[in-house]
Amino acid sequence: MRDQRTRVFSSIAAFASILFALSIHSSPSFSKSRTPPPPPTAQVFVSQEAINQLGSALSFYQSIAQAGGWPKLSKRTVLRSGDSDTEVLTLRRRLKISGDMPANIPDSYAFDADVKRAVISYQDRNGLEPTGVVYGITLRSLNASVEYRIKQLQVNISRIQELMPKLNSERYLLMNAASFEVQGIRNGRVEIASRSIVGKRTTPTPIVNASIRAVNLLPYWHVPSTIAQRALIPAIKKDPTYLYREKIRVFSSFGGEEVDPSQVNWWGPESKRYVFRQDPGQQNALGVVRLDMPNKHIVYMHDTPMKQLFNYHERAYSAGCVRLQTVLDVAAWLIDGKDGWTRQGIDRAIANGRRDTIKLPNPVPVHFIYLTAWVENGTVQFRNDLYNRDDSYGVELEGKLVGGFETTITP
Repeated sequence: MRDQRTRVFSSIAAFASILFALSIHSSPSFSKSRTPPPPPTAQVFVSQEAINQLGSALSFYQSIAQAGGWPKLSKRTVLRSGDSDTEVLTLRRRLKISGDMPANIPDSYAFDADVKRAVISYQDRNGLEPTGVVYGITLRSLNASVEYRIKQLQVNISRIQELMPKLNSERYLLMNAASFEVQGIRNGRVEIASRSIVGKRTTPTPIVNASIRAVNLLPYWHVPSTIAQRALIPAIKKDPTYLYREKIRVFSSFGGEEVDPSQVNWWGPESKRYVFRQDPGQQNALGVVRLDMPNKHIVYMHDTPMKQLFNYHERAYSAGCVRLQTVLDVAAWLIDGKDGWTRQGIDRAIANGRRDTIKLPNPVPVHFIYLTAWVENGTVQFRNDLYNRDDSYGVELEGKLVGGFETTITP
């Protein structure tokens, strides 16, 4: 029963991927030039050091609050290089207070190179595309109050404190949905990291504590009947070559004989009785690798044919499962040389069309976490509260003191 449920839920995620792929390929905006996101975070998300550093950031932001906070920009503001406006003066003061612009730079109404550098610095540490232009999400982020940032820091300190006792293994994976990245930790150090794609706002990736037991090479994808009726059959009606292009086969029933799709009346009621399976390969919605991690949420990590999505700063496109950019490297790290398996060996197996399930010598714990604030290289990082979890979590912290930290920090 569990296997059947797993097939159904994974198929939903996978087919959502294919539908999204169809939509982005036809979108003119997708091809525009973008600044690629930075490499994944190299500092361990969960540690006592991380708690201490966030505590110092908290003290810094509390001092800003005690001094009166920072000014807000007009909600309709759009500011870029070359502008001269009173709002630019407000922007300068805002960036100086948060430490993104040096305090010794004179005030001015001009949006010059100093302002652009400061805006890019702010965008970088808030996970935003570093355009140097203030509008939209950058504007909303700048206008978040210092009290909001204080609460965000408190929430994330508490989250890390709760996670610490669970990380009692020599090695494990951390997947931070708020920053779209995965860390492979061994003996307290990041040994491998990858960008990730997580669930959309409407289908959020859950908090998960599980163990990866095996690596599946060249997995099949089985389409449940509900998804087939809602999306796959309409796609076939629109484009008769769709099944051929996506290498999806039609069967009379589960375990039944294969059917020639050109002989099926897809407009008739009999179309509802057929089942579909996508062949393994680069085109498969699961990609070429799936990481087997049984859990009550029936989510897991896998490859994807839509590599272009990793060039976005905010990567919330899935139906809940997690896609990894360097999934083959992560798989090799998990297998850890068992039975002579190497990254090159995995590559050869996939290139030769070898479907296989490689059981790990020891299950590797994996934790799907949600941290919207941490410190890296002395700089506090904030991320968008994608799933609006900070507010609900923060309610539990009301009236509690989070403090007692001594380390200093540069925001």
